[in-house]
Amino acid sequence: MKRIHYVSRFARPLSNRDLADIHDSAVRNNQREGVTGFLVCLGNTFFQVLEGPASKVDELYNGRILPDPRHKDVICLKSETKVKARMYPKWYMKAFNLNQETEILPFAFRQMLTALLESSHTIAQYTQPSIYRMLELGVNPTTVEPRRKRVTVLFSDIIGFSQFAEYLRPVELIALVNSHAEVCTDCVSRNGGEVNKLLGDGVLAYFSNSSTDDAIKCAIELVTEMKSRRERARVSSPHRLLYGGVGLANGWVYEGNIGPALKRDFTILGNTVNLASRLESLTRDLGVRLTLGASVMRRASESGAGAFVSLGKQRLKGQSRAIEIFTVRSLPRLDVGKVYSDIEGFVECLQKPGNHSNS
Repeated sequence: MKRIHYVSRFARPLSNRDLADIHDSAVRNNQREGVTGFLVCLGNTFFQVLEGPASKVDELYNGRILPDPRHKDVICLKSETKVKARMYPKWYMKAFNLNQETEILPFAFRQMLTALLESSHTIAQYTQPSIYRMLELGVNPTTVEPRRKRVTVLFSDIIGFSQFAEYLRPVELIALVNSHAEVCTDCVSRNGGEVNKLLGDGVLAYFSNSSTDDAIKCAIELVTEMKSRRERARVSSPHRLLYGGVGLANGWVYEGNIGPALKRDFTILGNTVNLASRLESLTRDLGVRLTLGASVMRRASESGAGAFVSLGKQRLKGQSRAIEIFTVRSLPRLDVGKVYSDIEGFVECLQKPGNHSNS
């Protein structure tokens, strides 16, 4: 048997009638499937425990609970497999509405439980997307075995970030980094990729080996969206100068838990990750917005992102031989010298009397 504990938030205000309907439906379905447990409603949060045959618990959680539009931000707090005995054998779904039944728990314990549920959602905002999805699906990330797989890696960071970092105020610099990260994560998620981590001003993401077209499409959308943000920004805003290079590489990576028990990171590593980073750095030297390796180009379908143009062979740091570099023909070239010059002019203006400076 299996037992899971999860929390979620109301997607909309739920009346007592709504909660009663949820309870009655759960009792009927759970009794039929042999699932037991209980549900706690506190504030705008559900806390629920489900136990029973593993296949039935998984089917209920993945097939009905996660897609249910009445709640959102579902997080599986704990997943237990090989359960020997039920803890709640007589409760097909016992419901506790702590918003109404104030005598069930002392006030202090109610406050503690509220804080615990709120903190779980706060922590989720800082959780790596792949880990969040595992928790959402009831998988314990610490038990996932390392594996080798072929993917297309995307890396992007901000052009001229060092200049910005030296002169912008902290709130302005973080806003600029967040704008770039938001563009990247939105485009990656929309095209079916996985954001692996945020690295300062950089974003590391990857796509399955069969989704090379999606990775290229994502990279083009990323460049286009940054242009749109520049055009919408005020003339005096650093967002007016938000440019990011993008590198794409296809190959084998290793995915798994890295680090000791006190601090772990579920990540990808390998030469393909390094290659994507090196390719992104080349955008400055080659005056383009996107660079990709031949392995990415070969995997693009004829109906994919468009025609490619060769930028010649380059010997990249950490690579044993020179490789041919490509870009997408439809993307306009980038005058990197002008970008740096514009950023320099912007930060010089910040240093004039009356303007802010970090010095």
